[in-house]
This record gives sequence, structure tokens and C-alpha cells, in this order.
Amino acid sequence: MTKYFVLIILAILVLSACSGPGVMQSEQRPLEGINITLDPGHGNTQAYDSFRIGPGGEREEWINLRVAKILARKLSRAGANVLMTRTRDQDVSLGGRASLAIGHHSDLFVSIHHNGSENDPDMDLPIVYFFGPASMNPASVDFAKILLDSMRAKMIFEQQEAGAVYSDHLIYSSGTSVLRNTVNEMPGVIGEGGFFTHPAGESRLQLKEYNQLEADIYFKAILEYFKRGAPSAKPLVPDSLTFIDLGKPLEFELDDGFGNTFFEEYSFKVLQDGVEIPTRWNSKAGILTATPDSSIEKTVTFQVFARNLRGNAMHPVLLEYMTETGYKWYSREKWFDAYKEAESLYSQITSRNPIALESQIVLIDSALHFYQLSLELQFVHPQARHAEEKILWLLQEKQNLLNIDLSEAIESQKERLEEYYPE
Repeated sequence: MTKYFVLIILAILVLSACSGPGVMQSEQRPLEGINITLDPGHGNTQAYDSFRIGPGGEREEWINLRVAKILARKLSRAGANVLMTRTRDQDVSLGGRASLAIGHHSDLFVSIHHNGSENDPDMDLPIVYFFGPASMNPASVDFAKILLDSMRAKMIFEQQEAGAVYSDHLIYSSGTSVLRNTVNEMPGVIGEGGFFTHPAGESRLQLKEYNQLEADIYFKAILEYFKRGAPSAKPLVPDSLTFIDLGKPLEFELDDGFGNTFFEEYSFKVLQDGVEIPTRWNSKAGILTATPDSSIEKTVTFQVFARNLRGNAMHPVLLEYMTETGYKWYSREKWFDAYKEAESLYSQITSRNPIALESQIVLIDSALHFYQLSLELQFVHPQARHAEEKILWLLQEKQNLLNIDLSEAIESQKERLEEYYPE
């Protein structure tokens, strides 16, 4: 009787989900030009993973794949360019999934999962995860909220009003691999559409009609998200840029997702290496101007934040540039060129020809630079230990010549030699 009741409820839900203005005419392609990666979680893990199985024998990875396949067809018909990280019951590495999404230049990453609980078989509720702190990943949070609300409204759960949008840092301190490795490029979520460890939940998730319902919920959440626009920021820097001049303002051309420049007035923010810097917004030109801080680092990163008038946040893509310091540091591209330069400088330092103290220090610093650069470019090159030994000698020589305390750097280099280059 319970199963028949579930089927009747499902039929009503599916019919309501497919009716009204949400039905798309055949000529309509609202997701035209949008790249979406669908990631059916797990795959072919039955040989070693005894957790992802319900009381009736249904495995999570099978459910994930069924829902993803239905969703992929819906998205493709709507004009989206869809990539699935797997299309059969196979085990794809977490890093491989992220690489596929990045290579696809995805505008959205959706990882489809279903939950389980070993210590509470009565638990059954929806959860949507995003990566990291919400303030640093607002676009993902926007989509996660749309998806969760849709799940609560249309799907069946034993705890119908429970569930929430959560940071994946609650699961792992560094977040989940697929979201951590895609967050610098695109918004993304992990959706958990119920618990397969709950007997009634598993029964629902085994049904084709319920899989179709869940796929339709994802589909309409994606439609709603992109209907609100996907704002973006384009840095106005020349293609020939070798390093960024931090003494000059940096400009970004903003688009609210509709080809316009309509944004919430106080939503603009630019972070340089995670720290907010001053900005100025020109709404007529659609240009956000930021004033960078000076930096002694080799590279510097920027992230742009804003929210359009329809409520969607811009995804703060990580933009990385080389600084003048970095440009000078990487003056050699091959390890052997850097090592050869270091050896030449070392020969000058150890020669018997008299050299002024100031010139000696310049030579020492330059030699240190090139030995270190050779190791950075190829840390296991044939002369690696040689280079490390020369670095130690140069640090000691610099300490003696200038009568300054470099003991911490010297001891660190000694320990490095002992621990990484045992004889």
C-alpha cells in the first residue's frame, strides 16, 4: 500500500513540475551558449565501498548517474553545452572530474549525490554544499539556495522542512576535492537529494519517475539561476602584458549578465591577495577601477565581487598576474641556464681577485637567486644537492661579511640538506 501511495504522490508531483510556464517550447533554447558540467558522484565502488548502499541494495552511484543522464538531456535540449564527468558506472578520480570541468570552461559545476547515515537510519532531508566561506563564494551560494528551495518544495523527505545549504568545510577542513579544485574558475555545488539509507527514501530513489522529478528540479533551478543573469568581470590589461604595474590603477569591465551595467550600488569589492583594496565604480562606462597595493611577492591575485539587480552575485574568479619582482626572478626559463649563471657568479665570488664588499654582496645575492631558481624550475635536477650546498655556503658567507644574524636561514638550510639529501 505504501508503495502505491508513493507512486500516486509522485505522479502528482511530476505532473505539477512539468506544467505551466516552465514548459519549454521546442524552439526555445534559454541556455544557449552556457557550459555546464554534471558530475554524477562516485561510480563503480561496490568492490571497496560498503557504505553507499541502501537497505534494499540500491547503490548511491547508480542513482546519481540516472538523475544526471536525465538532467543532461533536458539541459542539452535547452541549448546548454553539457559535459558529464562519467556516463557509465566507472570510477573517475576526483582530480580528473575537476580537470574535465575546467577544460570545459564551465559556467556552472553541479555534482549530483545522495546522502547516507550509518548512525541514524531515520534521517532523510535535502542538503546542498558549496565550497568554503559563503562570503568568498557568493554565486555558488545563490545557486545552492535556489536548488534547496526547489528540492524542499517538490521532492519528498521524511524531514520535509529540514535540510540546509552548508559549507563543505563542515565535512572536510579543506573542503571537498571537486569543489576546492574548481572554485577558482566557476561556481559549483554538491546536491544531496535525500538519504538512500532510509528505507522509504531508498524506495523513492529507485523509481524512474522520482529520478525524473529530481532531474527536473535541478533543471528548473539551473534555468532560474541563469534567468537572473551570471555577472562577470573582464580585466582590461593588454595581451602583451609581461608583469602588472602595481603603481597604476587596474580596470575591470563589468557585465551584469544581460549585456548591461546594472548592479547593486554597494556590492562592489576587489580583493588583492585576499585583502580588500579601494575601488571606484563608473556605471555609465561599466568600469570598476581598483587601486592596487605594492607587493614584494612574485605573483599577485585579484578577485572581483558584485551583485546584479536581479540578485545574482558575480563569481569571484581568481585572476593571477606576475609582478615586476616575479618578472625579474624568472629571468631564466630553464633550470640549467639558471644553474650555469649561478656557477659563474660563484666562481667570481670565490676567485682571488679583490672585490669591494658592496659588489661581493650583490654577487652573493645574485648567486643565491639563480641557485634557488634552478631548484624551483626543476627541483630534482642533476646538480640539485650541489646547488643546496652552495646556497648554505653563500648564506654563511653573507653573514660573515655583513656581520648580521642569518642563523635561522642557515640552520633551516642545514636541516634541509640533512633531511632531503641523505648521503
